[in-house]
Amino acid sequence: MLAAQAEPEVAPQVSEQEAPLLRLVQQAEAHARQGQLELALQRYEEAVDGGAASADVLNRVAELYLIAGNPARAITLMQRSLLELPAQLPVYSGLNEAFLAQDMPDSALYYVREARLVAPENSGVRSQLGFLHLQAGRLEQAFAHLDSALQLDGDNVHAHRILALYYTQIDQPDSALARYRVVLELAPDDVEGLNNMSFLLARQQRYLEALELYQKTKSIAEDPQLLHAINMNMEAIRAIMDGQMRARYILVQSGTLANDLRRRIDGDGEDFGELAARFSKAPNARDGGDLGFFGPGDMLPAVEEAVMQLEVGELSPVIQIKRRYMLLQRLN
Repeated sequence: MLAAQAEPEVAPQVSEQEAPLLRLVQQAEAHARQGQLELALQRYEEAVDGGAASADVLNRVAELYLIAGNPARAITLMQRSLLELPAQLPVYSGLNEAFLAQDMPDSALYYVREARLVAPENSGVRSQLGFLHLQAGRLEQAFAHLDSALQLDGDNVHAHRILALYYTQIDQPDSALARYRVVLELAPDDVEGLNNMSFLLARQQRYLEALELYQKTKSIAEDPQLLHAINMNMEAIRAIMDGQMRARYILVQSGTLANDLRRRIDGDGEDFGELAARFSKAPNARDGGDLGFFGPGDMLPAVEEAVMQLEVGELSPVIQIKRRYMLLQRLN
């Protein structure tokens, strides 16, 4: 993250030429403190155009652009800041963040590598290198950087968290859980650690532990999308504990089409939900054919029996029901 910038310092004695720029900077900061980002950025841009282009000012404007969701402009300003004052570690971090927001991981990696040249013994830089390599699927490099990060600073929460993701990715859930426990020892209210650990516990069918951690995550999380996902996951766990099943289906009028769709899903790897939305005649087609959770007696006996015989993720044979044909996929 780009380090938060205080209001740029200006010498007490300013020339007549500098005074208007000082006023623009002061006005910009006043707007920023009031949450008026657009006005703050307008005043700052006027100041920069007028010549107030020190590294401090450029960094502050870049920070506001990142908050405003304009990483492209932030990148331009931070690159200009590095020309004014090279080797600023927080600016390299900010460029990494901005390029990731632009979905440009190679550019992000370039600047984190530059940061490593500036601060080779910085644990945070090493953990960010580990994260970028993990995202790119370069597992050996990822592990090496994360290991180095923790040798430099054993309390680096970010490094422990990314290492947990590494273990999840290589299908070692017990090692991932152990690493998340370290994260929560160091930072008990780490939302990402709590949420990810809950998910892993649920996958191991340790439902009560998962629900307890999900509940704690809910109590401190603020992001509406995350809260919605947590509620959905908790609902799914409770449904499983109550013996409920969940499945989705495609309903068509032709046995030939049903068999062709089954081949496309099972053989060609096409997405069940997308094909349901395109071809199914069922009323829930737009929802990918999701039947939601259901218990004994809630569905037609043929449907319930077929779902019970499936493994999670498995696709049923084509089932004929009266004059229609159905494909089912079990989801839990």
